[in-house]
Amino acid sequence: MSAAPPSARPFALPLAAIAAAFAWGFAEATLFFIVADVLLTFIAVALGLRVALRAALAAAIGAACGGLVMWRYGVSDPAAATALLAAVPFVSPAMVATGMAGMAEVNWPLAMLKGSVTGIPYKVYAVAAGKEGLTALLFFGITIPVRLARFALAASVVAAISALLRRRLDLRRRLMLLATFWVLFYGEFWWRWMS
Repeated sequence: MSAAPPSARPFALPLAAIAAAFAWGFAEATLFFIVADVLLTFIAVALGLRVALRAALAAAIGAACGGLVMWRYGVSDPAAATALLAAVPFVSPAMVATGMAGMAEVNWPLAMLKGSVTGIPYKVYAVAAGKEGLTALLFFGITIPVRLARFALAASVVAAISALLRRRLDLRRRLMLLATFWVLFYGEFWWRWMS
């Protein structure tokens, strides 16, 4: 089998990153508990902001698709869907209660947006949307800009920091610094969770 022509090679990594972002967004919306921001920030450092923003859109669409799975579960068996949320690592009863209450409000899109920056997992909102009887199309449509806002912000901030550090640190060191941040972030989160 022959290798890809040189002109096709530059597109392979960005396309793979975008596909991975879609899959991660879908996974996080269902049962995976590590935010897509982790992958998106690595893409921002390694491949640049333009690719990271495309990946952020893919992750938001993936989240909306995964959200429909959880929405459907919330429609068909709200009690079992809520119990499933409680079994996901790092999802507390308080998070579930806050997300459920937010989706019962008239301004539920604002509750979803607020939840995306305060640590309430999107999957909680998806189950609650089904439980509350919101239409799938409306929920899907609102999800994409709500998820994209946070994903694009995370990618943009990290890309800007990476650009500032580019003269002092090579790519490998910038990636190591980012990995250290995420290890500390989840370590602190785990520590609070276990306390």
